[in-house]
Amino acid sequence: MGSNRQQRPDEQSLHAFFALAALALLALTPCSALAGESRLESLDAPVAGTDKTYLDLVRTFVPDLAADDMNWRGRNLDADFAERFDLDKEWPDGLALDGVETVAFERAGKKQLAVLFDFGPFSDVPQAPAILALYALEEAPRLLDSLNVGLDRESGFAPPAFLDLGDDTTALLTRSTHWNSSQSYRITSLVLATEGGLKPIDTVLTFSERLCGLSRVQEPAVSVDAAGSHPALRVEVTIREETVEESCDTEPMPSPARTVSATYRLNEKTGTYEPDSDALDELARQNEERF
Repeated sequence: MGSNRQQRPDEQSLHAFFALAALALLALTPCSALAGESRLESLDAPVAGTDKTYLDLVRTFVPDLAADDMNWRGRNLDADFAERFDLDKEWPDGLALDGVETVAFERAGKKQLAVLFDFGPFSDVPQAPAILALYALEEAPRLLDSLNVGLDRESGFAPPAFLDLGDDTTALLTRSTHWNSSQSYRITSLVLATEGGLKPIDTVLTFSERLCGLSRVQEPAVSVDAAGSHPALRVEVTIREETVEESCDTEPMPSPARTVSATYRLNEKTGTYEPDSDALDELARQNEERF
């Protein structure tokens, strides 16, 4: 995805802007998360209320993870996890990370913890996994389920990190991103946390780009729709175009802002959440044509 042509100075500036913006978002993450927000933790930090650390937890997936200069690195992925998600068991260049992202919530009156171990940013291969793990917070954290949500170079929890859907069901939201030249890509994953573990609902692809004299931004937002017999997930993508002052061959004309949306409602026969339209799929197809 993206262009391989040589970057112009304005593209280089935009690339730097995206990088600085990503760092700023990490820096602004609060030390104590509010409702629906995630929290950054170091690997040697204790898991709340237990004598285990996040390093203990991640070694379930990368058993040989050890300190390596400025981060932590291992070369062997748990065989069961690798087989489940069609990943290599051995990583000669290493799987590296320097911290984790967490979100704590209650489900069915019990405390649970979702932890995201993202090996993408610090590993030397773009296929490195981002492991979303769900734990019951007991005397020791008990692993309930795990998924690979690493769909792009960098992954983390999306805001909000979770939404309560009632009936002892919580939706977890993650996002995977990268940028090339004057384009940025985001894949938002919707995942159910239920008594049976983690169940993927869907992914939402959004794409923003900078053209000569024009900025086009797609911003996804996920919320709870309380209408109906069961709470549903409402996904809205706001698309805005704005002019940018620069010298171009033609003067761009921004289109009016618009919103593309779909509501995911519970199918009581299958127990799955299904969209009420293919609008988001159509948006993804349109975006892929512009990559």
